[in-house]
Amino acid sequence: MTTRRNRRVQPRPRVYEPLLQAYDSNTSNARETLVTPSKGKRLRILRVRVIQETADGRRLYEVYFGGGATMAAEPDKAVDTLDVPELGEDSTRVFPRDEGPRGLRDEPLSGRWSGEAPSTVHKIMVEYTEES
Repeated sequence: MTTRRNRRVQPRPRVYEPLLQAYDSNTSNARETLVTPSKGKRLRILRVRVIQETADGRRLYEVYFGGGATMAAEPDKAVDTLDVPELGEDSTRVFPRDEGPRGLRDEPLSGRWSGEAPSTVHKIMVEYTEES
């Protein structure tokens, strides 16, 4: 005879759907929103990649959560600063499932050029998941 006390409840596995957002960067030092989560959700970053397809010098790109003007305004929300080489690319490390940086509910992922802004458009690829 089985009683309610002896049964184990199995947790329902959470759906894991990696998402990809491709974005063309601006050519100023102003903050830009890279990804905005669905209403009531949080972003968890898997990887951010910045690609420089045209020779434009070495650039630094800040990636952080929130709507602050710079990463230095709220350092606890920083994801990474990418060092993009001449005619190359840089990316954050690839974070395993459930281990990457996570924003607050409805908090966007932002980015901005640090130092001198580029004169050409760069490709930014954000791999992420949305969590409740």
